[in-house]
Amino acid sequence: MRLLPALVHMRDVWGSIPRVCFLVLCVCANTHRVTPQLAAAHGLITPPTVAHVISRNGRSAGMPGDLYPELATVPYFLSPGHRNITTSVGQTTYLHCRVALLGDMAQVSWIRKRDLHVLSSGLVVFASDQRFQVIHPEKSENWTLQIKYAQMRDAGIYECQVNTVPKLSMSYVLNVVEARSVIVGPEYVKAGSTINLTCIINQFNMPGLVYWYHNRKILDYEGPVKIITREDQDGTVSHLTIDEASPDDSGNYTC
Repeated sequence: MRLLPALVHMRDVWGSIPRVCFLVLCVCANTHRVTPQLAAAHGLITPPTVAHVISRNGRSAGMPGDLYPELATVPYFLSPGHRNITTSVGQTTYLHCRVALLGDMAQVSWIRKRDLHVLSSGLVVFASDQRFQVIHPEKSENWTLQIKYAQMRDAGIYECQVNTVPKLSMSYVLNVVEARSVIVGPEYVKAGSTINLTCIINQFNMPGLVYWYHNRKILDYEGPVKIITREDQDGTVSHLTIDEASPDDSGNYTC
């Protein structure tokens, strides 16, 4: 039998878990199937060793899980998505760490780098601050650090570690900002004309989570009222339009 080497390069794609926030205002065709074991036996692929899976500078590029996931035998990081995360004060934020082939012996820990405090090991949380929790669905590869009601003091570097020898580690940067918004538009309009107000928020990932209020009453997306929310380079922008304005539309508007 003639061996025909085949290589399929697969990468996992990770979708970010949306944040919860509320703001008021080869396939290869081949007639001969070459299994990884058979390919390795004939020198076509080198099986991974521990040295191959050590994280360098917090990155997982070049690991056997990327090239030959069916051959990996020790834990390695999967793509976590964003590792430079910005949230606002009061929001819940998530740091996603994904580890493949963890096995029964290795543990995933979260470390806060500014004081080297071990926040968790496995599902056990050591932080006295109950805002910190670890989310790990059963049999999943996800070990997510959840921080509720983020505060300015929570900003900094966090590290996801696996207690292999040598250890694996991946760093995350958390930025915490105070959410601010400003409403741009005219103070006076003529009856029968159109009211156009724009709310600019210095926070991303908020379309669908921006609400407009008129005198403390939430505005519905119907009738003469139109609300369009989008993201641009500065954050989130929400446009409020009210057709054929009447004196009843006078008052305070909040986003």
